[in-house]
Amino acid sequence: MMLEPYCLRRPLGRAAETILVRASAAAVLLLAAALPAHALEKLPLSLDARTDFYSAYVWRGKVLDRHAVAQPSAITTYDAQEYGAFSAKFWVNWDLSQRSTKAKATRTGGGINVFNFTPSYARAIGPVDVTIGNIFYTFPGSGYPKHSNSTYELFTTVAYKNPVVTPSLSVYYDYRDVGEGFLADNPLKDLYIRAALDKSVPLGERLRAGGCALVGAGTSHYNAVRYRSPGEGLADYQASVFLSYAVTEHFSAGATLAYTGLIGGAWGLDRSACAPDEIVWGGINLRLLF
Repeated sequence: MMLEPYCLRRPLGRAAETILVRASAAAVLLLAAALPAHALEKLPLSLDARTDFYSAYVWRGKVLDRHAVAQPSAITTYDAQEYGAFSAKFWVNWDLSQRSTKAKATRTGGGINVFNFTPSYARAIGPVDVTIGNIFYTFPGSGYPKHSNSTYELFTTVAYKNPVVTPSLSVYYDYRDVGEGFLADNPLKDLYIRAALDKSVPLGERLRAGGCALVGAGTSHYNAVRYRSPGEGLADYQASVFLSYAVTEHFSAGATLAYTGLIGGAWGLDRSACAPDEIVWGGINLRLLF
């Protein structure tokens, strides 16, 4: 599930937006057609395509759109065995509402307002999984592609897999919009840090349930830019549950319900600078995995 950032001001032309959507869909369909299931089973290559339909767009505790959104994504992974795994992820937030209201921080008018590309590398060291990568955020509302807004984040995630619960720690370094250039200032001021606990259990041959609890924090400059709150501290929290049913060997359908909010007080954000933004949200999840 995932939740990526924010906002655009001027809408993308319909022609350019249509070309972007059709090209992205064509690329995914072409890959799926060129690599059928039996071929993918023989190659160290996997395809994970999914579309999530949610009642709101929430990113790091901030409710950017209280209307329905679709979030299609596709991940291709090459498993190099003992050398680790190389992945490329494509993710989009698609505003399904045409209405312009104060409940919407993203650009109005419907359509795509966030487009992410994330190359990454992962390797298991015993029970510990280590992932490093870079998220390229594009906000096409200001004239894609020549004049579009964008920012970049380096990240690393460390997760400890075990039968009880999977704890993980992720660190993100925004080196463009927050840091205003790679190592242009002290990078320790431009970090977002997230700790999470994940657990899933089988409820039968085809049914699986699970949940996640997480908390995020920002360092001084990150909080000042993203939350308009001076000083470092805790930023957001989220608790979520999901249910997934394997319809076939490769296709599954499910649902997610989440509660998200921002953290105030002595250890959190300055509530006078940002709205509390507590919200219950959720939706359905469709997944195709080869």
